[in-house]
Amino acid sequence: MFNYKIVLLGDFGTGKTSLINRYVDDSFREEYLSTIGVSISNKTIDTLINNKVYTSNTMIWDIEGKTEFKPILSHYLSGAKGFIIVVDVTRKNTINLIEEHLILCEKTEPNLPICIALNKSDSEHEEIDLINFKKLYPNIIFITKTSAKNNSNIEKLFKALSEKIIEQLL
Repeated sequence: MFNYKIVLLGDFGTGKTSLINRYVDDSFREEYLSTIGVSISNKTIDTLINNKVYTSNTMIWDIEGKTEFKPILSHYLSGAKGFIIVVDVTRKNTINLIEEHLILCEKTEPNLPICIALNKSDSEHEEIDLINFKKLYPNIIFITKTSAKNNSNIEKLFKALSEKIIEQLL
């Protein structure tokens, strides 16, 4: 059995907690409660790679969102095996912070797989082109639109990251 840590990071209010709640408990709540510090969830995952199933205990760290006055603390990222950067597609300023989050991930734990969740995709929003990020940061393995409300692509998001982490641990 594998044990590893993944960290969700992004600006405040992007839906990190909602994504985790949907993935771990298959639940969603409309009301917004800001995470203070860090909240850790666990989920046992079975991952199929090359016709073999690998079981892992995944610790999912939901860290307090970045604000103008309070940066994300890099020590929360230490020891991670992968990252999910969450942005709110209805708030352009959160999308503009993707590169800042990528730099923090690379500086703290270099060359780890990173996924980008374009969250709240069930709401009206402009199309987002992130192809250039994949060119600049080759460790971005998956970019997808997500919605915790509609349970859209949540399983795919975590599965893509888990598969890459297990491949690297083998």
